[in-house]
Amino acid sequence: MFKEFFCSDCKTALGAWVGMAVIIGYAAFLAHVKAQLNDWYASFYDLLQEAGGIGIGVGSGDVDTGSGDAGAASLVEFRGRVAEELWKFVGVVAPLVWASPAAKWVRSTWALHWRLALMRAYLAKWSTQHEPIEGASQRLHEDTQRFSNGLETCLITLLDAAFTLIVFSPILFELSVQVAPPIDLGGLSKAWLWMVAWLASRGAWRRRRRSTS
Repeated sequence: MFKEFFCSDCKTALGAWVGMAVIIGYAAFLAHVKAQLNDWYASFYDLLQEAGGIGIGVGSGDVDTGSGDAGAASLVEFRGRVAEELWKFVGVVAPLVWASPAAKWVRSTWALHWRLALMRAYLAKWSTQHEPIEGASQRLHEDTQRFSNGLETCLITLLDAAFTLIVFSPILFELSVQVAPPIDLGGLSKAWLWMVAWLASRGAWRRRRRSTS
């Protein structure tokens, strides 16, 4: 099934490998956007917490800067910083507005051309001398469709999980050094958050597998 698409004529093979590269590239791009959003959430909510403390001081008449006017000026400054953070958020998610539909179209087209390649390979080996099978054409279409849909879903899930793990592993290692584990793990203390995330993902995968079986 892979040979008929990736090792076929030049046009078909070129479309197969270019489509695969686009799908992998989009998965890497999506993981990068997730990491950027993670950093943005941290800075944005830290800013809101800091600004909230000043707002409480202004409302209570107890401001460290010495006067209500200074506290109000600080709030105005924080509003400007919040607006800047919101524009940063727009800059992070704006590429997804066009990248996600384009990637979905590429995946659908790529899966369709894979189906067509399989159909051409099957028809080339079709023997008219054997007794025809009832509903053979329908079964052929359904089998190739199920194959392409299942492969597309599996590939997307696998790439998303792999690139998310690659992007967030350094963050988890860094946090593992900053946050002490609840129990002494010895040499594994520097990677305990990564281990917890991996065990949690394994448990979720097993529960999902049992529910579908």
